Formats: sequence, structure tokens, C-alpha cells
Amino acid sequence: MDLEYKVIQSTVPYFAKPANLKKTLHEEAQAGWQLVEKFDNFKIRLQRDIAQRDSDHTRQIDPYRCHVGPSNIVTYSITAVLTILVVLAIFVAVGAI
Repeated sequence: MDLEYKVIQSTVPYFAKPANLKKTLHEEAQAGWQLVEKFDNFKIRLQRDIAQRDSDHTRQIDPYRCHVGPSNIVTYSITAVLTILVVLAIFVAVGAI
């Protein structure tokens, strides 16, 4: 049996909630993926038999997705805005502005 592997990641601790992990594994099982290892709350490793590729064109999910949870753009944008606000508040507090 030939296997293929993939890692699914999130920019937030998405897999800390058991419901999120269960939902993701249920969706991935539709494409034949099975959990091999949970690295941490940010990453999981999955495997499947390469014979599952033959049905990929009929799947409702992308069988090769590698990211779940909030988009990187959203996460990094919020982080950047909050950082700018904190720096501005520090400048105001010390009287530099």
C-alpha cells in the first residue's frame, strides 16, 4: 500500500478545541485522510492511500488543503493594527506625540 501524507496548519491554536479537530478530521475523512499525529494545537499530520486520488475530482472539499481556521491575511492584519495602536498609545503616554 502506497501512502501519501500532508500537514494541516492554522495560524491560531485551532486544534486546541476538540470540536474543531473532530470537524476537520470528519471533513478530511471524506477524501480518505486519517490522523497520524497531532503535533500541537497548530498542526496535524494525515495520511491516505494514493488510490484515493482517483476520486478527488468528485470531492466537495479540496483534498490537498493545508490550512484551516482564520486566513493568514486576517490574522496578520489584526496583529499589525493592534501593534500600531499599542505603539501609538505608548507614544501618547510618554508625551512624544
